[in-house]
Formats: sequence, structure tokens, C-alpha cells
Amino acid sequence: MYPNDSADSQESLLLEQLQALLDDETECLKSGRMAELQRIATEKMRCFADIQSRMGPARQPSKNASDDAHLRNLLNDIMRKNQLNGQIISALERFNQGAWEIFFGAQPSTYSDLGTAKSSAERHLIGSA
Repeated sequence: MYPNDSADSQESLLLEQLQALLDDETECLKSGRMAELQRIATEKMRCFADIQSRMGPARQPSKNASDDAHLRNLLNDIMRKNQLNGQIISALERFNQGAWEIFFGAQPSTYSDLGTAKSSAERHLIGSA
């Protein structure tokens, strides 16, 4: 067993854990279980940090080409799943923004950024003539 074999197996376990978290995230996004997303996002960031600390720029390839191929395939799958989840989140954000504009209009806000009320000429309240 080579010294890198132990590190490779730890990296592989972390990548598989990250892959499972991304699968859970996808299922939460598709099913609307948004309450679980915060926990998953926290675990995902911790996992990303662990992987980043282990896979530095000085990482040497293992002596086993199939292990390297397995890690590369895991990384490609993780990148694809993370991109898909990002696309789902972007679509949900656009949907929510559209719903917000339908319900509340795209009118300027009643209050300024400082929390003071704007003049009636600067705002338009729902139902006003």
C-alpha cells in the first residue's frame, strides 16, 4: 500500500459524502422541503472545506490509475450535480421574484433605504386612484 492510497481513500470518502449531500439537496429542491436546505448547505460547505484542505496543489497522483479515474469521475459528477442544483435555485428565485411582482407590483417601495416614508408623489399604494 502506497502512502497516497490512504489519502486517496479519505478523499474518495469525502467526495462520496459530498455527492450524497448534493443528491439530498436536489431532492429537497424538487420536493419543496426548503427547511432542510440550511442543514444540507452547512454540511456541504464543511465537506467542501475538508476536501479543499486535503487536495492541495502539491497533490501527487496515486500509483493506481483506476483510483485516479474514480476520483476524476466523482469530481465530474459532483460538478454536474452542483450546477444542476444551482440552476434549480435560480429558477426558483426567478419564479419567486415574478410572484412578488404580480402580488405587489414592480412599483417603487413605500419606504426609503433609510426607513423613512417616501412622499406620495414617489410611491403608489395598492388600491389608490
